[in-house]
Amino acid sequence: MEEHAPRFNLSIVSSDVEVGGARLSAEYALSDEEIAIAHWWVLINCEEVKYWKELHLSFPEVDGDLEYHNMTFANYFRTWMDMIKSDDNPNWSHELLLLAMQLQRARVYPTCTVNGVKFVSKERDNRRRTQNSGVMAKGHGLDYYGVLHSVVELVYAEGMKVHLFKCRWFDTGAQSMKMDQYGNLSVNTATSAYEDDPFVFATTVKQVFYLDDLAKGDAWKIANIVHPRNIYRAATLGVTIPRPEADAYQEPNAVGIHDVATVRDNNVKHGRVLRIRDEDSTFIDVDPNEETNDDSDDELRHRLPDINSDTEEDSSDDSDYEP
Repeated sequence: MEEHAPRFNLSIVSSDVEVGGARLSAEYALSDEEIAIAHWWVLINCEEVKYWKELHLSFPEVDGDLEYHNMTFANYFRTWMDMIKSDDNPNWSHELLLLAMQLQRARVYPTCTVNGVKFVSKERDNRRRTQNSGVMAKGHGLDYYGVLHSVVELVYAEGMKVHLFKCRWFDTGAQSMKMDQYGNLSVNTATSAYEDDPFVFATTVKQVFYLDDLAKGDAWKIANIVHPRNIYRAATLGVTIPRPEADAYQEPNAVGIHDVATVRDNNVKHGRVLRIRDEDSTFIDVDPNEETNDDSDDELRHRLPDINSDTEEDSSDDSDYEP
């Protein structure tokens, strides 16, 4: 992190997130539609925007219509932030004005360290002996399991950054997630769901380690939530911890999780439909208390190869998308 980086007073902006590796090539860049979805997702899940969401939903022309709300809220929000910035409104802030403005750029990365825990995209994870791509996001009465596709850095005015994970979520239906008598949760990783809702705040995710389910076989994996040791919140301890210098926490790798193309073919074959996650955006607010640093290979400037490719990675770095 930059020594004198500006601090922004929004719950969705965290100084505990560090992206790593070279930015991915253009083929991994977000499309215009994905950029709009990512920005919309940030708005509707930002706690400080809640007042304005409820106000918009109460309008007679909206009348609680969520589809109309989703299509029009961003424009209303930006207009409001411009109009009332001099009215001393308690629900206005400079950070909300920055959030309401158009994105300056969106970047995608292969790795990210959050509160001392290292996450790696699934494509890159396939080439490693350790496993760092498994993710879990808590919802309202339901947990969502998946793998990390890429780390997204949304850059707003004045350098305000919001970090998202773009994920491939596994199906949460009863036929795709099963609990055994010992409390072990097994997930069918050959399925996928919520393809129109891939984003989650980087700071709300827990890391998952997937083990082969020998009883069910095939694509079934037992999901184990990773609990890193000796992780504390520095602010609570009243100390300032310097940037670590040893390896970030990571788990041994597992194999056999199907690629995106295979999963999409299975979904079409079995007539599965897309769904939207009902996520509980509870932030994980801790800091590392032991020395960590990125793997030396994260210093190399290269792009992710295709999932099934055996070729060496190149140094493409042209995914700095500017809408």
